[in-house]
Amino acid sequence: MKKAFTLIELTIVIVILGILGTISVEILQKLANNYIMQKEMNRLAYKTDLTLNIIASKLKTRIKNSVIASHCSDSGIPDGDFIAVSQLTPQNSGKYRVLEWLNYSVYSKRGMWNGTKIQPGWSGFVDLKDTNSSNGGDEYNISTPESNFSIVQQIDGNWFHAWGINGYNNIFNNKRDVLVFSGADGRGDFSDINNSYGWYEHNATRVFAIGKLSDTELNLSAVDESNSTTVYEGYYIINSAEAVVPVKSGNEYNLTLRFNYFPWLDQNYTDGNASILATHVTKFKFKEENGLLRIYVCITSENKKLTDYNLTICKEKVVF
Repeated sequence: MKKAFTLIELTIVIVILGILGTISVEILQKLANNYIMQKEMNRLAYKTDLTLNIIASKLKTRIKNSVIASHCSDSGIPDGDFIAVSQLTPQNSGKYRVLEWLNYSVYSKRGMWNGTKIQPGWSGFVDLKDTNSSNGGDEYNISTPESNFSIVQQIDGNWFHAWGINGYNNIFNNKRDVLVFSGADGRGDFSDINNSYGWYEHNATRVFAIGKLSDTELNLSAVDESNSTTVYEGYYIINSAEAVVPVKSGNEYNLTLRFNYFPWLDQNYTDGNASILATHVTKFKFKEENGLLRIYVCITSENKKLTDYNLTICKEKVVF
C-alpha cells in the first residue's frame, strides 16, 4: 500500500521550512550588514588617516611661531579675530576653528641640478661676519653662502605662474617671496603675533622684503619698520601662508585647505587657492603642547543605508 503525507504533516513541514527560511534570511541579512559596516569603517579610517597625513605634511614646513588660530563664520569667511595657537584653551577652542601658518619654500630650498651637483636655492644660513646694516633701521645686506637665489626665483616663479598668481615674473620685488629670520630657537623671529607676520592687516615687522644683490647676497628691508629686529645666523624663505578651514555643510563640515596667499600684503585665505581635504567632518580640533601640534579630526559616514548606526571615526596626529 502506497503511503502519503497527511495534511497535518504537510502543514508542519511548511511551518518548519518557513521558520528556517526566516532565520536564514535574518542571519544572511546580519552578515551582509556587518560586512557593509566593516567595509565602511575601514573606508572611514583610511579617509581620516589620509586627511591627517595631508595636514601634517603641510605643517612640517611651517614657521612654528607664525601659527595662529582664527575665527570665521559658518561659511568660512574670516572676521580678523585671531590668537596665537599657543593661547588656545578648552574654553576658546570652539571659537577659533581655523588653523593658519606661514610656509617656507621647500622646493626652492631643495634646488635643482646644475650639471655637476644639486644646487640648493637657499642655504638657510647667514655669514654674520659679512653682514651689515646698510641704511640703519630695519635694512640689512646679508651674505648667505652656498645659496643661489636665481634658482629660488626660477622655481618659485614657475610655481606662482602655474597657479595664475600675479607677480610671478619678479617674486622678490613683488614680495611673493620674503625672508623671515629663524630666531634664537629656529621657530621664527617673533615678538608678538599681532606685530610680526602681517596677519589680518597687522604689522609685519618680522617679515623682510628681498632685494637680490647677487646669487649669494641679499638686501633686506622690513615690510613694516620697527627698528628692533635682529639678524640671526639662520633664516627661511617664505612663499605663502596656508590655512585649514572648516566650512559648514548642514550638520557637518567640509574641511578645506587654503594656500597661495600673502598676509604681509594684507591678504587673508579667501584671496588664495582652495582644495577640499575631506567632507562629512564632524569635528576638527587642534592645540599646541610644548612646541608640538596635536590635530584631531572626526569623519562620519555618508552611506544612507547606515545612517541609523551613526558611524564616525575620530583620530589624532602629533606634528613636530
